[in-house]
Amino acid sequence: MGAADASGIGFTLLGPVRARRHGAELRLGPPQQRAVAAVLLLRRGRSVDRADLVRALWAQPPRSPETVVRTYVWRLRQLLEPGHGPSAPWTVLRSVPGGYLLDVPEDAVDTAVFERRVAEAAALATGGDPAAARLLYDSALALWHDEPLSGVPGPFAERERARLEARRLDVREARLRTLVAAGLFAEAAAEAAALVEQHPLREGLHHVLMRALHRTGRRAEALAVYRDLRRLLAQELGIEPAESLRALHAEILGTGQVAVRHGVVQRRAPLPRQIPHAVADFTGRAEETARIREALLPGPSEALPLVLVTGMAGAGKTTLAMHAVQPVLDSFPDGQLYADLRGADSAAADPAAVLAFFLRSLGEAEASLPDEPAERAARFRSVLAGRRVLVVLDNARDTEQIAPLLPGSPSCAVVVTSRNTLATLPVSARVTLGSLPEDDALRLLTRLAGPARVAAEPDAARQLLADCGFLPLAVRIIGARLAARPSWTLASLAARLSDEQHRLAELRVESVTVESSFALGHERLDETERRAFRLLAVAPHQVFDVPAAAAVLGVEGPGCKDVLERLVDAGLLQSPAWERYRYHDLVLLFAQRLAAALEPAAERDAALARLLDFHLAAAVDAYRVIRPGHTLPPVLLPPASAPPRFDSTHAALVWGRSVLDDLLRLLERTAASHTGRAAALLLALDPVLMSAHRWHDVVPVATALAEAAVRDGDAVAGGRARYMLGGALADIGRAAEAVEHVRLAMELSAQAGDDDVHAMAVNVHALTLHSGRAAMAEHDRSAALARRLGNTSLEAMALGNLVMTRLMEPGIDEDTVRASARQLELYRGSGDRHGEALGLYSHGQVRLRQGRPDAAIAAQLHALELLAEGELEFVRAGARIRLAEAYTQAGRPDLALEQLEEGLAVSREIRYARLEALALRAQGDALEVLRRPEQARLARQDAVEIFRSIGYDSEAEETAALLADEPGTGHLPVAGAVE
Repeated sequence: MGAADASGIGFTLLGPVRARRHGAELRLGPPQQRAVAAVLLLRRGRSVDRADLVRALWAQPPRSPETVVRTYVWRLRQLLEPGHGPSAPWTVLRSVPGGYLLDVPEDAVDTAVFERRVAEAAALATGGDPAAARLLYDSALALWHDEPLSGVPGPFAERERARLEARRLDVREARLRTLVAAGLFAEAAAEAAALVEQHPLREGLHHVLMRALHRTGRRAEALAVYRDLRRLLAQELGIEPAESLRALHAEILGTGQVAVRHGVVQRRAPLPRQIPHAVADFTGRAEETARIREALLPGPSEALPLVLVTGMAGAGKTTLAMHAVQPVLDSFPDGQLYADLRGADSAAADPAAVLAFFLRSLGEAEASLPDEPAERAARFRSVLAGRRVLVVLDNARDTEQIAPLLPGSPSCAVVVTSRNTLATLPVSARVTLGSLPEDDALRLLTRLAGPARVAAEPDAARQLLADCGFLPLAVRIIGARLAARPSWTLASLAARLSDEQHRLAELRVESVTVESSFALGHERLDETERRAFRLLAVAPHQVFDVPAAAAVLGVEGPGCKDVLERLVDAGLLQSPAWERYRYHDLVLLFAQRLAAALEPAAERDAALARLLDFHLAAAVDAYRVIRPGHTLPPVLLPPASAPPRFDSTHAALVWGRSVLDDLLRLLERTAASHTGRAAALLLALDPVLMSAHRWHDVVPVATALAEAAVRDGDAVAGGRARYMLGGALADIGRAAEAVEHVRLAMELSAQAGDDDVHAMAVNVHALTLHSGRAAMAEHDRSAALARRLGNTSLEAMALGNLVMTRLMEPGIDEDTVRASARQLELYRGSGDRHGEALGLYSHGQVRLRQGRPDAAIAAQLHALELLAEGELEFVRAGARIRLAEAYTQAGRPDLALEQLEEGLAVSREIRYARLEALALRAQGDALEVLRRPEQARLARQDAVEIFRSIGYDSEAEETAALLADEPGTGHLPVAGAVE
């Protein structure tokens, strides 16, 4: 876990933004870098897009703002993980598609600690312990030191400062209510009076002040507070005080238990108080709770306040609703009604019967109740007209069931919970629940199982929660099981849950099971929906779009979308984005069990084959667009290919990045059962993988495919899998391991007549040789094979690799210059934008070797201009590193260091160790010219270490030789020199 790597670190946001590790201050850098830290810390555990970071920092961004953001992120990473290895992934401040995710413990950030203490205090207050609640509120407010995010610039910080200050005032008001509840009326009155003076329009503070004054016997002063507020509200806003304040005013006047209607005080009969109690261990959902309470409190709207809490089975909808409404019950002095509508059961509640129950609860005689449901609904609305009544409709089936149960008066309010989306319900607030955030789930487990047990086995606790998918019902079940079995260790239960085949069976306590809650939803589906629910679970996709789902199901897209939307409405699928769908982890296990039991093996197999063919057709078209001069795609076309769908390299890469993780999982799943199709798809993904530099992830997939091909005796699949495996290993610095796989790729592709793959394998074989005549001869042979095939893209790639290999040796020759020019000509002739950028990258290095730094700078700048964010990341990093080398030779080491910040950041982000080492070496060169010898020495030492760790011994020795020179001896080449 990333959080483990951030041990001992703490951040303060409720004041100046600061960081400390084991008590020592960390330098968070300039104000805008602290702003990046603030955004990531306030979104802790959630991904933040780079574009969102740019908008957070600047109202009017500078040129290349994402480059600046990358630099800030890199510096923050160095602070958070000072011992980070050169090839290891970042685990605390991680890269995610399009942005970053910060993973530090909740206790490391004061805002998170503040919210946790506030939530715990609110739970204690609700549970009848105001003294303990007051102490927790005090400890939460003690975390504030100054204006929040003090000194941090940018639009985000301005908004958050206002939000945090408002939140602080909410908490101060809640604390005052605990003083009143604890009988500390004089103290509450004094503090409330001071706050009322600062916030004269805040009615909640006036309510506390009036109550406290009244309880201390200062009745006249309490009534004066009301008069002053009423006058101010009329002058400033033209409104009357809230009904809760009017009721309190009437109470202080001595009218006793009353209802206030249209300004007339009336006696009332005993009132219904039907809302079930809130659970004492409620945890998390602070934002959702606040939204519900805000929507229910009195306001100027003429519409009925109607809050819908929706979400999948087990998400805690009812628990949240009961928790959220408790503090606002006093705002509904005319009664609170509750009904379980049993919407998930086969026998849902009859609205007419519910209306009869409500009317009787409100004092209507049984004999006077109308027989007709519509008349009962009308009577219900009439009885509630002008009254302040809260209605909670739990576990609703659909809008038709709810409609007759809604009051007509905006003075009332309604809370509805349902696992269905109820899209047509006219709500004032919709709260959709998913899984709990990890830290909230951990707090819930701690409350249930006991803090000592969780603290003793933190890793096992987090594994348990992950296996539960952070679903509240599942967490409660394992917490209850652990509480009932004090001799169990968390690790032993985690071991039982680790088996996906039996996980759902383990999530059971007494008669409560996770699986039964899912089964209720499944039973209400029709047969088409049931088949889709089961069959989609066969594929290992985390997220489906409509075309991919249609491929799995073998149906047309429009009909498929309707089915998917109905599954979302039933709470069995989630829709995280427009026309994107996914299962919750536990629902997926349930669906997989049903698929294994009810879907024939042949149907499951056919679904995977259709999905592979669908993705293969798309990948082939992406290949065609990204590498227009390549002859490979026609070889790979599936039997029933889709028409081309991409009109630009950018569009093809956007698709590739969005599906790559799913496709890698699909390839692992199908390696043994659909080896040939899977190997073709992996090969077709080559340009996408190259652009994203995802070779670390290819190794296990290609290994599984290679082994399956051996079992099947499939030379075509074997050659393709070995080619991808050898190339991946070579690219991540494991060239020695790659040699045998590339040799087999050449043999198998030659045997199968897979000519393009054979020529490509020869090219990779040359890369495993690193340098020397043998490597250049192999590149020549690969280029010649490509020419015979008419494969201009591969010929250019082989020539480019030949150039790069030659540049690893001293000096330069005309053959290398001609090869460099030829590869650029081939790429440009085929309209290959990525290829041209790659060619310029190597051509710029040739120009620098010729002693022409200005020409080298122009080439590298042109390469960067051709590439958008996220395209050919290793070239974007490499071009900046080589640009820095050219700047240093041209006498501009200051510009070199600017380029190296971005080059280093990207090379580390994509885990390209050789580029990282080259960047460090170039950094050392620039620092030496700037006469900063100690920093230069450290950079070069790091470069040597990385070169040696990945087997680039000659480059390690060359760099080590620079360390042996005395500083300032002038060994660096200068502009115009030829090496």
